[in-house]
Amino acid sequence: MADNKPILIALGIALIALIGGSVYYFSGPSDQPVVEAKPIPIPEPEAVAVLPEPEPVPDLQPEQESAPQLLTDAEPPLLPDEEEAIAEEPEEPVFVLPLLNSSDALIRDGLISLSRHEGINRWVSVDQLIRKFVGFTNGVANGEVTKEPVQVLGPIGSFKALKLPNDRYLMDRGSYERYSVFVGIFDSLDSQMVAQLYLLIQPLLEEAYTELGNDDGSFNAVLFKAIGRLLETPIVEGDISLEQPVVMYHFSDPTLESLSPAQKQLVRMGPANTRRLQSKISDIAGQLRTILE
Repeated sequence: MADNKPILIALGIALIALIGGSVYYFSGPSDQPVVEAKPIPIPEPEAVAVLPEPEPVPDLQPEQESAPQLLTDAEPPLLPDEEEAIAEEPEEPVFVLPLLNSSDALIRDGLISLSRHEGINRWVSVDQLIRKFVGFTNGVANGEVTKEPVQVLGPIGSFKALKLPNDRYLMDRGSYERYSVFVGIFDSLDSQMVAQLYLLIQPLLEEAYTELGNDDGSFNAVLFKAIGRLLETPIVEGDISLEQPVVMYHFSDPTLESLSPAQKQLVRMGPANTRRLQSKISDIAGQLRTILE
């Protein structure tokens, strides 16, 4: 009603003008002189003979079954082809996925829409995004870490360890910060939109998975297997002892050393980052299960 207020005011003014003018026209003063009325004699009319009414003539036409129908302004009935055309509503255009080799633009646009974090642009700067995601996920599901597909997502800075007597080491907790940007970007993703994007590009994911030489089922099973491995990674709150038998550091704790490479990577992120990462992974997994059921 607020938007119509000027229109209502204009209509009110028009009605007031019309009614006021009408009242003035019918009851207002007159400038014409007053003329006195005089009676005019009217002669009596002459008598007229009245003829008798003629008798009705019987109708010789055969009785019709029903009275003819009057024509109206109603629209003529539609032809069968016209009714069928009206009944069929136009279908919305079906979204067509691009070819796998040409899918990067779609994936970049989709990923950028999932987060407001500025660092998301760094994630989408590589090419062959679907193939690299499928290769990385397949590796995690098998307990491995394929570094080549995700080099751009690597930690900032170098790993540090504190040296102790007897050639023993402790993991420097300052190294945990190397993963804070990665975890911050991942945690900023909209879990529901991630699931919807996954559902949209699922045929491309399946195609990329088949290219790896896998014919043992759906990529969905591989994804949830990888998620399960990451969620099973223990969260270590205290100091983490290390050994350096040759070049690479090893966990002194046999339980930690027996973890898969992907799980070890989570431990190196530190307890706070691991907890945030697992919480987000669990949330995304719940959205995926809901939308894929």
